[in-house]
Amino acid sequence: MRQVVIPPLFDPSLEPDLGADGELLDVNAHFIARLTGAEALGALADAYALGRRGGGDAAETLTKALFARAAARITARGSHDAGRLRAMGMALRLAGEDDPALRLAADDVELVDGTTESGADVVRAARRTELLGPETAWACAAAPDGRVHLVVEIDQQLPAAAALMEALGPGRVVLCGRFAAAHREALGALAPFSAAAGFDDWAPSWRLRKEWSGDGTPVHWVRRAADWRAGVPWAGWLAPGEAAALPGEAWHECRGAALTAAQLTSWAEVTGADGNRTDLRPVLDLAGKTPLAVELLIGAPGVSADETGATARSLLYGPGPRLAGLSPFRLSTDRGGRAPGTWAGVPLVRHTSPDHDLPRWDRFGAPGTLDASARTAAISALNAELGAVADLYPGRFACCVLAPGAARSRPEPPLWEPSAAVVAEEGPGPDGQGPGSFVVNLRTGGAFRLHPKLTPVVERLSSGDTAVLDRISDAVRTKLTGRLVRAGVMRRGQ
Repeated sequence: MRQVVIPPLFDPSLEPDLGADGELLDVNAHFIARLTGAEALGALADAYALGRRGGGDAAETLTKALFARAAARITARGSHDAGRLRAMGMALRLAGEDDPALRLAADDVELVDGTTESGADVVRAARRTELLGPETAWACAAAPDGRVHLVVEIDQQLPAAAALMEALGPGRVVLCGRFAAAHREALGALAPFSAAAGFDDWAPSWRLRKEWSGDGTPVHWVRRAADWRAGVPWAGWLAPGEAAALPGEAWHECRGAALTAAQLTSWAEVTGADGNRTDLRPVLDLAGKTPLAVELLIGAPGVSADETGATARSLLYGPGPRLAGLSPFRLSTDRGGRAPGTWAGVPLVRHTSPDHDLPRWDRFGAPGTLDASARTAAISALNAELGAVADLYPGRFACCVLAPGAARSRPEPPLWEPSAAVVAEEGPGPDGQGPGSFVVNLRTGGAFRLHPKLTPVVERLSSGDTAVLDRISDAVRTKLTGRLVRAGVMRRGQ
């Protein structure tokens, strides 16, 4: 039987479909559960509130204490929704804020010194980080004797994979997974990976965890047309060309899909990250009422900020697939010197990094293209504009593709935002006043103090009791719900 180990940091809504021939040691799930648990978040909140953590700005550290407490309250609801994912993202970000080696996000990791495209940087970070100790100890205690298959699917897992290799003993570890296979030669020359028992071309297929699949039905996960299986429910995150390559019958079993586009002139001409244009009109016809969304890449060669903004707004307010979110465009690395000098007809010059032994992306220059700072500014501006009125995905998580958009058709009566919570602060608040209760919204990043007389009402609203609004006067109800809707913590039907 194959013993399979999943290192952090990987999509927590997915699990490998191992069948009867595999046994799972999910270190990723252990890591997420520990950092999002009430004890860890409570300790973070107390450390910020007491000034033992964070910088010298008292208002900033007290705000982080509020957000840690909000994340704990949202997680404690037990719902598997966008609120839980945002609470997880907040927990990871705060947990990694003071780490000497790693900075965490909901769906990403950055090295304090270096990049995951450099093996030496990865190994150095794995040895310096203080975040993974409990997981390596747990894995050593829980792993069965004999060989284990360590699944490295994405670059974000590299620091944890290196730490687990050293803790378990590299001689008993077989490396596998998409990333390990793609970078086999480089990893084979990099300690501790070079001391592995071997490499295996095997990679697991994936499915959504039952708690994230909506009704508990097993949902197969598809990244490429070749991943699709006939006769089983599926969901996926696909390039336009991969979506178009699926047989028509596939869409009958689809529970939801996100499509990644770098330029969308019309549905007849959708350009993927690889620069290839695809006619998606047949896909839209075949998908019917299946929830579809578009991840829009910002900064593709020759694509201006104005064009990207217009596309994002058309996805938000127009017919057809909804806007899933905004991500920076990255040009896949040139592996072997055969990469074209154009992207979708736009000439470009690649700037490679020879010292990167685990390359994934090339920097580039192209006419009419946003530079790095302009790209970041464009993403921030669009997120600020559109995030306030749309339910953009909280990250690149598989479970997000199942949920239909709420921006166009919101139900009555007003509903509480799942990413918001009421937090009671016994000490001073970040507004310079004393103890009190605050509404904290992890979706918008905002927080405000509640009037003491309204706190019980808003507490009830946050628990789903909208009937409490019938017990207050019309004037107070109108003023209160207006404030909450404007703050994005309640949603009103349009």
